Order: sequence, then structure tokens, then C-alpha cells
Amino acid sequence: MNNRASERRVVVTGMSAISALGVTLEDLAQGLREGRSGTRPTAENEYYPTTRVAPVDSFTGALQDFGDLDDAKKKMIRKGIKLMAREIQLGVASAQRALEHAKFNGSYPSKRVGVAFASDYIVTTPQELTDAMAACCTENEAGERVFDPSLWREKGMPKMTPLWQLKYLSNMSTSHITIYNEFFGPAYDMTLRDASFSAALGEALEVVKSGRADAMLVGSTGSRLQQFRLLEAIKNNEVAAEIVKYGLEPATDAETRPFDARRSGYVPGEGAGALVIEAEETARARGATIYAEVCGGACCGVFKHAGDVDPSESAMPTEAKYDLTFTKESAREAIRNAVARLLGRADVMPREIGHVNANARGDVTLDASEALALRDVFGDALGSIPVTSLKGAIGNPGAGAGAIETVASLLALQDGKLFPTLHYGEPDPNCPVTPVREYGAPAGDSFVKICANNVGQASAALFKRWNG
Repeated sequence: MNNRASERRVVVTGMSAISALGVTLEDLAQGLREGRSGTRPTAENEYYPTTRVAPVDSFTGALQDFGDLDDAKKKMIRKGIKLMAREIQLGVASAQRALEHAKFNGSYPSKRVGVAFASDYIVTTPQELTDAMAACCTENEAGERVFDPSLWREKGMPKMTPLWQLKYLSNMSTSHITIYNEFFGPAYDMTLRDASFSAALGEALEVVKSGRADAMLVGSTGSRLQQFRLLEAIKNNEVAAEIVKYGLEPATDAETRPFDARRSGYVPGEGAGALVIEAEETARARGATIYAEVCGGACCGVFKHAGDVDPSESAMPTEAKYDLTFTKESAREAIRNAVARLLGRADVMPREIGHVNANARGDVTLDASEALALRDVFGDALGSIPVTSLKGAIGNPGAGAGAIETVASLLALQDGKLFPTLHYGEPDPNCPVTPVREYGAPAGDSFVKICANNVGQASAALFKRWNG
């Protein structure tokens, strides 16, 4: 690595966000200015076992959802759509929209551009399995139809759609993006659930700073609305308890309440976002518009052995005898370490941060852990640093949240004004932060974006306003 390459400044030249507020940057900016929530009640004919969701209703997966494409890309993507699960469609569409925003096509030799794209683990739908499982059912002595797994190879597999598995591999967003755009530089996929985006960004940043590529397309996509993922979230008590239909009386005002004393979980959502990051000198050479500087990324995981923790602090059922168990202290430590490392690597003092875009998803344990971790790092300075969260507006899209939220803060840097933390109203003594309540608080000249999951992993990224 040469000295010049190691000192490269890395900048953002394009972005996109597809969320419950809409599919364009204008949709997101307007929704945030208006303090509008993209969550909605479910209809009686929808399968969702919750009364409130945050889908991207305006995204149908049709070719026009992928932005303004040339004829060659239209042909490729039209063929590829049927091999994409919805999360992958959202991811690829956000990537193409970010490249369009950056006016990127043909800007670099193919080997000088790479991709780092993150996702949740992606699960097949029940509809993919219905015919195959039905073919493996036999009648028992009581005359009941039962599934016989021994028949799967002979009768079940032939009923599966050819190449069905390609629709659900977590690396397929990266794969499709590199193929459609002929990006032959470094390529990564990352699956750390909600902690994914800032981790992927950190990897991409190091690639550009080191000179291994001149530009990287970085993004994340996710969903908590896919049937199996939604049922898993409900089983793990992640979804706001008062909005589950079965067995509980729904509350009409149920929403994601980041850091609020009344929080009980999140409204499930979906979405994706992407950034184009480039070396400053090459971005300038091609005449790109620069929106911000990427100053650092950090990632940390902290785990405790199940035998070392109080079962009452465990987010996992003790009877399952997991080797590793998530606790509020492991989450606090992971977030604290990620943010502290981030500021240290960027040589930035806590008081210099303009605002914090928090992970806060309305989770009782995780929100408190994050707030305490912020106090650990920022100390007394935290009282003067605005903290905000987007999940009251977009629900929780899982891995996709980090990219969408980062784009929101980048737009806030341009506007100079922060968006409110929707549905925050009652302070919680366990969350020593003061979230932004109204549109218009100063965004400052920099921000830290935190991404964290409920299994002890966290990542963080630092951006600064571009002043040339």
C-alpha cells in the first residue's frame, strides 16, 4: 500500500432509499420534514398476524421500480427479477437508483469498482414449498394426511421451481449488482441482521482508502414482513406486544417508540438503501457532486456463555441451552466498543459530533443498552448532542434500516435540520438520551450512525459535511 493511497479521503457521491415513506429521495425527505409515519394498519385479507406494518406499498418489483435504465440493463434485470426474493429486488433497485443519482455509469474501469452489500438471512416463502410438501403427504391409519420426509427426494424436489434457492441466498444482491453493472472489483456480502450496514460500509471504506478500488457501491436490504421472519420476530417478543392480533387486545395507537418508556417492540417493515462512495480525487476528476465525507467505520461483537449470565437477562429461552446468550450488558459493551473505536480511528472528540442517528428500534432491552453505551462514550457531552431515530417513521426493515437511516442523516446534513423521533413522548430513566422531538433541530456538521442487533453485534460509521 502506498502512502498516497492510504491517505485517500473517501466521499459520498450518490444515494438512494426505498422505505415505507416511498421509493425516492424526495419521498424520504418530504416524509421526514412533515413528521409523517409510513406505517399503516393491516387489511383483513392480509396474512400479517399484526395490526400494523410498514411495507413499501409503492414498490411492486416491476422493471420501472429499478430506476432509469439503459436498454441493456432493462433486458438483464427483466430476466433476473424472477430469480430475486423481494428483499433482493429491493436491494438491487436501491443500488441502481444510487448509481443513477451519482451519474456513475461508465465512470471507471470495471476492475476499479466493487460492491459491499448487506442483508438479513433471507428465507423462502411457504408458497414455494406448498406443492412439494403436498406431494409428500400420505394417509395414516386414522385417515389423516401427514407429511412423510422420506418421500422428499423422490416426490418433493421435482415439484420445486428450478433454481428456487438462488432467490434466497444472502449474497445474491451483490451478485446481481456486479453482473448488471460489470463491477469486477472487490465484492462482499454481509449478514449481521440489523448490525449489517455500517459494518459493510467500514469494509468498503478500507477498500477505497487502501487503493484497491476507486469506488464502491455499499448498501443493505431487509424485511421483517416475510411470513417466517415475522412469525420468528413475534415468537421472540420483538414485535410490539400490543399489536399482535392473536391472544391480545390490539391498541389503536401502537407504534415503534424509540427510547420511550412505553416502548414494547417494533412495527415490522421492509426496505433498502445504498450509497456510492469514491476516492475524492477520482470523484473530482469525473465531476461528481460530493454530498459528504466518509470518515470511518467500526464493528464489534460481544457474547457471553449461557452459564455465565443470569437467565432472567437472557433474550433467548434457557431451555434451548444455547452456547451463547445475548444480554443487555453484551449489547451495551458491543455498541460502546464500536462507537469508541470509530471516534478513535477518526481522531474525533465526542463533543465534535453533530448528531447521533441511533439504532433505537423500540426494543426494551436493546434501546436501554444503546442509550447507556452512548452515555459511556460521550459522557456529559451527550446532553448537547441531538439523538434521533427513524424507526418510528419506517418501522423496522432489519438489515435495510441502517442504509435508509444513513441516507436520512445525509439529507439532514444537506438541509441543516434534523428530523424528529416519531412517537417518542415519555422519557425513560433507563435511556439517558434526549431524542429530537420536532423537525428543525440543528443537524451539525457530522453524525454517527449506529447499527445493532439483538445477538450482541454492533457497528458504527462516521460522516462529515463536505466542505471541499
